[in-house]
Amino acid sequence: MTKIISIPRIALLATAFLAGCEIPVSESKPRMESPVAVEAAPPAMAEPLVLPPASNPGAARRGVITAGDIDDALNLAAFTRYQAKARKKLGLPMVNLSNPIMAQLRGADGKPAPGVRVTLSKPGAAQPFYSGYSGVDGMITVFPASLGAGRLREVELRAIPEGQGTPVVRRLTAGKRVQMQLPFKGGWSPEFLDLVFVVDTTGSMADEIAWLTKELRGFVGQAKRAAPRVDIRYGLVVYRDDGDAYVVKNYGFTKQRRQMQSWLSAQSANGGGDYPEAAARALASAADMPWRKGKGERLVIHVADAPAHDHRAKAYLQAARTATVKGVQVFGLGASGVGDEAEYLMRQAAVQTGGRYMFLTDDSGVGYGHAEPSVSCYRVTALTDLVGRVLRSELSGRRIEAAPSQVVRTVGSYRNGACVN
Repeated sequence: MTKIISIPRIALLATAFLAGCEIPVSESKPRMESPVAVEAAPPAMAEPLVLPPASNPGAARRGVITAGDIDDALNLAAFTRYQAKARKKLGLPMVNLSNPIMAQLRGADGKPAPGVRVTLSKPGAAQPFYSGYSGVDGMITVFPASLGAGRLREVELRAIPEGQGTPVVRRLTAGKRVQMQLPFKGGWSPEFLDLVFVVDTTGSMADEIAWLTKELRGFVGQAKRAAPRVDIRYGLVVYRDDGDAYVVKNYGFTKQRRQMQSWLSAQSANGGGDYPEAAARALASAADMPWRKGKGERLVIHVADAPAHDHRAKAYLQAARTATVKGVQVFGLGASGVGDEAEYLMRQAAVQTGGRYMFLTDDSGVGYGHAEPSVSCYRVTALTDLVGRVLRSELSGRRIEAAPSQVVRTVGSYRNGACVN
């Protein structure tokens, strides 16, 4: 897809973010870990996906990029229906999300308990198959089958207090979300934020690279205001396609804003043909980075308009599985003209890692058309505000919604991330 912004403008917009220098870039192939439980696709069928009508149209400021999002973990029944239909239509593999383990932890004060260390294990097993922290609002959504643990009917959840307290152990039935009361309070005060952007830099992405480079300053500013003492590392992975000047460039991590600015300023959109790009290798490269361990946030924001090659779709989902094991959340951001295939893969990566799927909309009139997603409810706001809320939610441990004055329009019946229609 040809876009109208010039390449020099990208570099000019990048200077609004940070101020910098350069370090060596790794272009080596990423190491793949054990395979994710992915079901092969059946023959493709031309079954259309039905989009919900928009309601409550509002007005957006011209030139301000607008976007919406869906948290599929809060709408799991709807997502699994979408997943099954899209699999038949697109002929691509899907992650096995059967028998999910779902719980909300609440502290001794009755309030949601984010940031509680938890492990999941098969009943009677010596070692857990999952270790992590309760998420925003104390939510836990884990898919044992996708982690190779099988379709378990029951699991043993162990909630571990900080310090010398006694762990709380409870046996949970798969497929049912339960409230779990703890004798201690929860609370999330992360020590660090590792924030990596995985960006498609093929020719169809010129305007998105420029816009998102400009918006990054706002995203990070909101995160810093929400958690001023959090230690932030930035990372960048860019990719094109086989036969281009490069396929994947992994710049690693940096704590220096000037270094990040230098990386961003060096990017231009070129190559890639029309469709699709090397997304699987790029996400695998990001998942294989030296993420910090312990009490902190590990986030990937994948910005793209095209999916992995069909024969690499399974590898893309495997990379998401690797991210899950390392406690890394993947947030997809569907750019202009994002196709059904890209939405399908990016949403699966997001739901299994505890992220969200975000998508640009046409409300501001910026750039070329933005495809409506296959979701039944969402709110449209400025992209900067949306990504800022995502970062603030993850850093604070509580879901932060848009103020009424920020909402451009609403599709469907939206209530705190859940679709109630």
